[in-house]
Formats: sequence, structure tokens, C-alpha cells
Amino acid sequence: MKVVLDIETVQAPREEWAKIAGLTPVSENVAEGGDDLFVHAEADRRRQVEDEQYEKSSFDGTFSRIVCIGVILLTDTMEAQGAVSWYGKNEKGLLQQFWAKLGQLRPSVYVTHNGLGFDLPFIKKRSVVHQVKPPFEISLAKFRTEPVYDTMAVWSNWDQRGWAKLDVLARALNVETKSGSGKQVAEMWARGQGKEIADYCLQDTYVTYACYCRMNFREPHSRNIVLLNKELIEVS
Repeated sequence: MKVVLDIETVQAPREEWAKIAGLTPVSENVAEGGDDLFVHAEADRRRQVEDEQYEKSSFDGTFSRIVCIGVILLTDTMEAQGAVSWYGKNEKGLLQQFWAKLGQLRPSVYVTHNGLGFDLPFIKKRSVVHQVKPPFEISLAKFRTEPVYDTMAVWSNWDQRGWAKLDVLARALNVETKSGSGKQVAEMWARGQGKEIADYCLQDTYVTYACYCRMNFREPHSRNIVLLNKELIEVS
């Protein structure tokens, strides 16, 4: 059994991020400084640094959280066996259902795009935060294609200078490409469009599947076939 995996995440509110990072709001220091120009200049510098740190935190499971995990199930001979996308506000419940499913399947290969650098470490961190113990460990060892086949890493031969975004790789390999971007996920989440995020996540997962097929000299099945029996499961 193989699974193709993708996650969607949202950034922690700034106040929550600052609390975890152990930072004092810049506004408090400015208030204490009154009209002191030096204090205000230093506050501006700190704001700029904090803005950059906050932006980077969106990719770190220490601060941000998972709102959706999508998987496509494949046989060892690459026949589609269905697809599942868990989504919702209950991150702990989402992780519990995800790990329970993997515990049943015991996949031999996890196909991802930047899964070694992002998706799998993020899932691991959030599982620790919520004390959801995985039924087994997934080795994140690099420079190999099992148990994790990372299409981004393999395509570049593990050279960061050659890393390609998923939509770029899809166009290069002439397969169906992405339908949106990570920034749109945050907007959709703010509008309460969890189901739409779950559907989008599976579309990304399909693109990863299609790239994986091409990279292994196989013709991918169409999106309609691979996602024919998809389940969108809300975890509330």
C-alpha cells in the first residue's frame, strides 16, 4: 500500500505566536517610552524583525496548526483505492483519525511534495503538541525514496538550488496542475470554507500523484478516476 499525502495549515494568531515565542508586544515598550524618539525608532526596528519572524512561523508546526490532511490510497501497483481528506477546527481529533487510518493501512511508501521538509515534520510536531502518539515512526531520512518519496527532493537530486514548486513541476511534466495557493487557504479558512479546503487539499494531492507517476515513467489516471471515491470528513 502507498499513500500520497498533503496537508493544509493556518498561521497562529499573532498574540498566540508572541506568547509561545516569549515576546513582549512592541506597543508596551512604546507606551513606556512616551515621546522618546529613540524608543520609537527601536520599536519600529523591532516591529520589522517581528513581522519577518511571524511570517516565517507560518511554516513551523511549533506555532501554526493543521486544518486539513488529505491522502490518496494506492496499491503497490499504483491502482487508486480511494481518497480521504480530514478537515476541521479539532486538530487533535484530526490527527487521531489520520494516525488511526495509517495504523490500519501500514503504508510502505509515502509520496509527498516537500514532505520531508514540511508536511511530515509538521505532522510530527503537532502530534507531539497534542500528545497524539503515532502507531509507528515514519523515517524522515534523506537521500532515499523509501519510505518517503519526496517529488521535490528527488526531482532536484536533493540540491536545494533545483527545488521546484508543485505547480512548476506539474507544468514541466505536462500533468494537471494546482487549482490555487496556500495563501488562498488562509482566506478560505477565515470564511469558514473548511469543506472547500478539504477538496483543494485532495486536488493538490492528485497533482503530487500525477508527478510521481511521470517521474516513474507511468501514465497517471485522470483526476476523475483517482478522486472518484473521495471522502471529505469534518472533524469538529
